[in-house]
Order: sequence, then structure tokens, then C-alpha cells
Amino acid sequence: MANWAHQHLAKQAMGSPLDHQLTDQPLPENLPPWGVLVLESHHSPKFAMNWRTHEFVKIVYIWKGRGEFHLGDEIHNFNANDVIVIPPHTRNRIIDDISATPSLYICCISTQLLSFEPKMVESLSVRLQKQRHGFTNRITSLLRCLIHSQQKPIATSSISMVANALRLLQLVLELEPDPQAKLPPHENERTVLKRYISELPNHFLEESSIDSTSQRLGIPRRTFTQLFHELTGETWLSHTRRLAVEYAQQRLCHTDLPITSIAFECGFRDLSTFYRQFKKLTGTSPGEYRLTRS
Repeated sequence: MANWAHQHLAKQAMGSPLDHQLTDQPLPENLPPWGVLVLESHHSPKFAMNWRTHEFVKIVYIWKGRGEFHLGDEIHNFNANDVIVIPPHTRNRIIDDISATPSLYICCISTQLLSFEPKMVESLSVRLQKQRHGFTNRITSLLRCLIHSQQKPIATSSISMVANALRLLQLVLELEPDPQAKLPPHENERTVLKRYISELPNHFLEESSIDSTSQRLGIPRRTFTQLFHELTGETWLSHTRRLAVEYAQQRLCHTDLPITSIAFECGFRDLSTFYRQFKKLTGTSPGEYRLTRS
């Protein structure tokens, strides 16, 4: 299976099209003994899918393209960067828009992994999460880790895949579809922003823009930018990019992942931007940094 994060960044860096193997039909969904399978499905214009059901939970990320999910009696339109959760025993199929055939990443999770919480399986329902930048970053990061583990099997690969699959499921189940931005009672804007800044190192990948963040916190944009700079000495963009580069430094030192994969994981959709920001903040390229720390 191809490392899709690497390919996506390579496409942008080199300007050449991806050479995916297209499929005319759904891929077989045969789970391994540890109960987690990741599939990469790039549909051809001839793709057709019959109705199917399965005993596992299925999480589908739409990398590109559009179409319809038919789930029982429901029809859900989907577009690039949407995510859908399909519960066990749900009759389902996909109808492609032939003008924009989809590429999907599918994580199949055995319900046996949730046997410690049977009510969770019983309460699962169809969930379609429309595109949300920060959420999408976290989803794609986990999928990339799953694919990497599946590609390079070692003694602990099954443990890694189970852990990341459960994190993926937790992420999609916990996300509120339409969060409302309101200040908690008796809290002023400075207090809210201080707490946000203190928590940012653990959540910077979820942030997409000043507008969406200030709206979520219930703080006017101008007030947000002024207070943020006053409290940190940096702009919001500079601060979040610095956190991303610091995280990349950790990944370069403690993993053997390709630089392109680390760039994608850290929220950089563009490889040249990652290299430029990394060198600006560290004085060296990612490759040189890894060599000096190895």
C-alpha cells in the first residue's frame, strides 16, 4: 500500500500527477487477527458497488472526489475531506460522481476491540463530518500512522494499529458537529485566551485559522490578535508554526519516518513551506537536523 501522505506532498513538490492504481469495484475487507485494517481505494470511472454489510465499524476519509453514501434508507452527499462513520450491520454502498471519482482511505475496526464497552457499539450511529481543517489534520495524521504500521510490519505493529484505530474512533465520536462559541460565565477574554495558549502545544494541529479560532472562543478577531500578541510576543500564525516545527524536530529525532510524512503530520500541506519554515526557525534543513541528532 502506498504512503499517501508522502505521495501527496511529493506531488505538490514535484508538480507531477500521482500514479494510483484505479479500481472498478470495492476492495475486500478481510480484517487481520488484531482487528484493524486500512485500505486505500482510488475509484476508476467504471467503479460500481453492490450493497454490503459488515460486522465491524468502518471509518471512511474522502481524500478527493465526491459522490453519495447510501446507508440503509439514507443518502449522504460527500466531498473531499469529509469523514463518515458506518456502524456494524449497516447496509451501505457508494455511488460515485463520475465527473470527480473519489479516492478513499478506509479504516475497519473490529467490534471485539470495544468489548470492554458494549454499549458504545450499540449506540453507534451513522456520522458524517463535513470538512473541518483542524479535524482533518488529526484524521489524516492517524491514518498515516496506521498505513505506516501496516506497510512495515514489526513485532509491535498490531499494538500500534489497535491504539491508533481506537484514537481515530474516539476522535470522530467526540467531535461535536456544530460547536457554538460562547464564553463561559464569569470569564473574561484574557482568561479564556491564557487557557487557550496554555493548551495550544497539545492541540495546535486542530487550529485552521484566526477567524475560526476566535469565533470558537467567542472573542472578536481584532481583540484576539491583540491579546495573543500581548500574551505571547508572537502573532498567532508564527506561534502555531513554531509549535509545528518543534513537533517536527521531535519526530525527526525519535522516528525514522520520511521527512515528507513528518511534514504532513505537522500540518504542512506543502513540502516547500515546511522546508522554508523549518530552516527559518532552526537554521538548518530537516535532513541536516536529523543527521546531526542521529
